[in-house]
Amino acid sequence: MTVRWWHLRRGIPWTAVLGCCVAAGLLAGLLARWPSAALVLLPGVLACCATATVFLYDEAALPVVAVTPRGGAWRRTTRLAAAALPLGVWGLLVVARPGDLPLDRSGWWLLGGATILLTTGTAALASRREVPSPGATLAGGVVLAVLGLVVVTTLLGWSTVFPVTGFDQAVLTFWLVVGAAGAAAWLGALWPARWSVG
Repeated sequence: MTVRWWHLRRGIPWTAVLGCCVAAGLLAGLLARWPSAALVLLPGVLACCATATVFLYDEAALPVVAVTPRGGAWRRTTRLAAAALPLGVWGLLVVARPGDLPLDRSGWWLLGGATILLTTGTAALASRREVPSPGATLAGGVVLAVLGLVVVTTLLGWSTVFPVTGFDQAVLTFWLVVGAAGAAAWLGALWPARWSVG
């Protein structure tokens, strides 16, 4: 067994991660039953998958392992590999199209990938700052942000950033900005310590 595999198996709170993935599956089941509720259920599935990724960086013994010779960048990139599970759940949903929704697959893959990149990057930044359990703090924020987009755009009469089909240029730009913010968060999380400020 490699050290990375051991770290993934022992260091990640799999109960929380798998619980979020199961919740995403349950919402996908509801979506298959009531496709007319896609405006709320699809973002709910996205919120569950994205929330699963923030728990990947929970590490109760962070003050101890932060000073190990392997370093924090090794831990953060190793834990990023486990993000393949929630990303895979999201990808399966888009492929399966529960409720026979006419999903714009490339747009929804971009949407999910950008969101998961941002959530993992934010959690990795918190891990770099030696926050031992960023998942507990970030999980609620992720759900509020994703579902808040649904509520705000509906109340203000704006076009949704979660279109089932027909991603226009404004929506694509929004999700590309989300992805760019995630890439910037990851750059900050992996930036060499000797060059970091503070």
